[in-house]
Amino acid sequence: MLHRNEPVIIKRRRREKRNTSHGGAWKVAFADFTLAMMALFMVLWIMQIADQEERTRIVQYLRGDMYATGAMNPFDLSQSSSLIDLEGNMAIQQAVLPSAAAGGAERAGPALYNNVPVGEAEANAGLGPESNAMIPGQFDTQAQLAVLARELNRVVQSSSMADNIAVTLVPQGIRILIHDNVDQFMFTRGSAQMQPYFEDLLLALGPVLGKIHNSMVISGHTDSAPYAGSLFTNWELSSKRALLARRVLEYGGVKRQQVIQVTGMADQVPYVAADTAAAANRRIEVLILTSSTEQLIRDMVGVPAEVLEAGVQVQDAKQRATANQPRMRYQQQ
Repeated sequence: MLHRNEPVIIKRRRREKRNTSHGGAWKVAFADFTLAMMALFMVLWIMQIADQEERTRIVQYLRGDMYATGAMNPFDLSQSSSLIDLEGNMAIQQAVLPSAAAGGAERAGPALYNNVPVGEAEANAGLGPESNAMIPGQFDTQAQLAVLARELNRVVQSSSMADNIAVTLVPQGIRILIHDNVDQFMFTRGSAQMQPYFEDLLLALGPVLGKIHNSMVISGHTDSAPYAGSLFTNWELSSKRALLARRVLEYGGVKRQQVIQVTGMADQVPYVAADTAAAANRRIEVLILTSSTEQLIRDMVGVPAEVLEAGVQVQDAKQRATANQPRMRYQQQ
């Protein structure tokens, strides 16, 4: 059998690229990256809204520091710095960053209000442009005081204590009288613990009073119900309540130098003279002063301007007389 040498034919085909589907590994990596970024933003947000005490607790927790009991109790709110406590009272805490008042002095307020500033010009309590609606300045004339009283009445009518407040024009300026009744108390009976709705009212009045340049006087009053002991009386109670009202007003926007006098008058000047034990006698009065009344009070509690000027003139005359004395060429040392 004959074998013939036949040529070998090799066919080379061009390989085509296959469209293989991608795997899911990149999705897992991207999900991990997104989760890490979300956790980072959450941590940054929590650190921004937390005050100094909360930051200290977070650091203690991360370091593993324990209380004396051996473990940290996350449900122990007795030392909590939150604005909300379980007794229904808003605790006033200092902000992380103090805000600058119009006079340049730093003042601290609740973190809830200072950390949410809305607006561009000295936003008070997060109200932003709404707090800048009234033109700031000194209010002395009756027409100016009437405008201010109308603005204060607007704030009062929007509060839950409208029936307990009276804003009246007096010869000395404007008097804001806030008193108790049988249904609502500004403070817990027998103490200086402020009720939340009264605190909300003062915080609402603060931005309005902070825009004016008028000085003010705050006085606290109680009823005639006596205390059993002698160490704490209506004098101390009325003083503590007036001081706390001043503090809340400053947190709301009142400048520190505006309040020139805080007094506790106990039950010496009852609002209802016929019944000294009436609830309306427990009150806080804020008197917005005109320039003349402010100067009168300053002269009463300090040295009058005329006396200061006379003292300066006497001192100048004494210095001129001393300088005009004849001098000896040689004086004994």
